[in-house]
Amino acid sequence: MKKLFTILSAVMLTFSLSAQTDAGTFLLSGSTGLDFASQSVTGTDPSDAWDDDNSQTANNMQFRLLGGFFMADGLVGGIAVNYKSESLKTEWVSDVYYYGNSGEVDRMQKSTTSTIIIGPAIRYYIAESGVWVQASYGFGSMTEKWEYDYDYPYWYGNDDSDTDKESNPMTIFSIGAGYAIYLSDYISLNPTIGYARSTVKIEDGYYESGSYNPYTGYYTPGDEEDLKVKMAGMTFGLGIALHLE
Repeated sequence: MKKLFTILSAVMLTFSLSAQTDAGTFLLSGSTGLDFASQSVTGTDPSDAWDDDNSQTANNMQFRLLGGFFMADGLVGGIAVNYKSESLKTEWVSDVYYYGNSGEVDRMQKSTTSTIIIGPAIRYYIAESGVWVQASYGFGSMTEKWEYDYDYPYWYGNDDSDTDKESNPMTIFSIGAGYAIYLSDYISLNPTIGYARSTVKIEDGYYESGSYNPYTGYYTPGDEEDLKVKMAGMTFGLGIALHLE
C-alpha cells in the first residue's frame, strides 16, 4: 500500500509539472525590487566642515518581465522587458559672506539614471525537474538626468537652478538559470542566477586631445569620438511566474 501511494504521488507530481510546460501554455514571469536609503551627516573632523542638516537619499527600483508562449513542450519564446531606475539626491547647507553680511545657502543636487531594455528571449524547462535555462538579447537606452537648485540669501544674488538630460543607446545580452517552485497549478516561485553583458554607446563621449608641432608652429585641434562602455556581471533574483492555458 505504501509503495502504491508513493507511485501515485510521483505520477501526480510529474503530471502537474509537465502540465505547466506543455505546448500551447502561456507564461508570464516577473520580478521586482525596491531599495531606499537615507543618510545624514552625524559628525566631521574638523567639526565645522559640514552642517548637521546635510543629507543624502538614494532610491533604486527595478522590474523584469517575460511574456511568452510554449512553442513546444518545455520551450518558451517571448519578449523580455527590463526597467531600472536609480537616483541619488544630496542636500546640504553652506555659509556665505558678502560685504559684511553672512548667511546660509540651501543647496540640492540630484542625479537619476533610468534604463529600459526590450528584446526577444527564449527559455527551456529541463524535463520535469523544474530547472530552466534562459537567454535574451535586448535593445534600449540609458537616460541620465541631472538637476540642481541653490537658494541664496536675497542680498547675495539670484537663486540658481538648472536641469540637463542625456540619452544613449544600450544593448544587453544575458543568460541565466532558475528553478520553478510550484505553489499551485498556475503559480511558481523562481529563484534565479545569471550573467549579463551590456554595451552603452555615448555619442561624442570621448575627446582626443590635440597636438602641437614645435617645428612648424602649428596646432592640430582635438576631435570628439563616440565612446563605447562595456559592462558585465552576475545577476540574482526572485520572481513569480504564471502558467496559463
